[in-house]
Amino acid sequence: MTILDLVLIVVGLAWLTTLFLGFYRMWSDIKSVPMERLKQSWAEEKQMYGGFPEGIGRSEELDEAWEKQVYSKSAEPFPTLSKFLSRQKFAQWLDREIKRAHVNLDIGTAFAILLLLSVSGFTLSLIGINFFAPTLQPLWRFLIAILAAFFISYIFIGWLRRKQKQFIRKVETVLPDTLSLMANALRAGMGFQQALDLVAMEGLSPLREEFAIVTRAISLGSSLEEALQGLLDRVPSQELTIVVTAVLVQREVGGSLAHMLDVASSTIRDRIRLRQEIRAETSLTRGSAFALAFGLPALVFVFANFASIVGGDEPWSAPMFSEPEGLKAFGLIALLEIGGWYWLKKILETLEE
Repeated sequence: MTILDLVLIVVGLAWLTTLFLGFYRMWSDIKSVPMERLKQSWAEEKQMYGGFPEGIGRSEELDEAWEKQVYSKSAEPFPTLSKFLSRQKFAQWLDREIKRAHVNLDIGTAFAILLLLSVSGFTLSLIGINFFAPTLQPLWRFLIAILAAFFISYIFIGWLRRKQKQFIRKVETVLPDTLSLMANALRAGMGFQQALDLVAMEGLSPLREEFAIVTRAISLGSSLEEALQGLLDRVPSQELTIVVTAVLVQREVGGSLAHMLDVASSTIRDRIRLRQEIRAETSLTRGSAFALAFGLPALVFVFANFASIVGGDEPWSAPMFSEPEGLKAFGLIALLEIGGWYWLKKILETLEE
């Protein structure tokens, strides 16, 4: 490696570090919600409607939903980018994924994060190729860098999907108790709209906030079908879909809605318990799959190189990074490992569903 290569590596790493630090500083300054801003919002609300419940005023007792509302209205870091992406199909899909993940991100910030990850992956991969395989052809360098940029940017999409699954799991955990509460309210003589209002006020989080959005949409003129469909768009849960479909069918054909909600609550509890049992039974299989896909190859790679170095020879994996055939073999191994892990993961997810 020449001095020019070292200089390029140092400059590239310094550029990436500066880019990350600048992005993080801008993110912290713009998306932070100081307490003065919250108190000012409380003051405006008090002037408009008058009075608050007793005890409100200390920072630790500020209403969580109001804090989230003020947080969501904070200034966008990239207003021009958000305006440009507002009518793009990809941006609409990304905005839907963000809303389903229930994270405080706007479309401009999310797209900027994707660009940052893509540029970082492209730059770091070129630096790594220049360090480990300086003789590789430019076309192969470019293709590998593009694949690395795509893979690293997909990490953000994977994080959103993980957040969605976590939120859906929380919703499904409290869904049986919420349905029982609605059934008891119906037996007490309340209507379905009143039962929804009761869940929105007395239900368990995070489903309480979602039903609050449903009741607000109905009060603003939306039909029950449209409001419940919006709920399914925000929370794409199979259990919730079954319940909403049963409620809409029951309203068409008639019958005891309270009894139907009780049956749905019991069924969902049984399904959740069965899913937990399956997950517990397959925990060893998931650990073995991860060990075979990543742990064992990594250990073999490390110990084989260590044994060759101790024996006085060059590292065992040196031809993989110095010869074109070795790089092709290394890429094929990586693709097979990732594909095998993805296949096993999909099988286990199918069993859990």
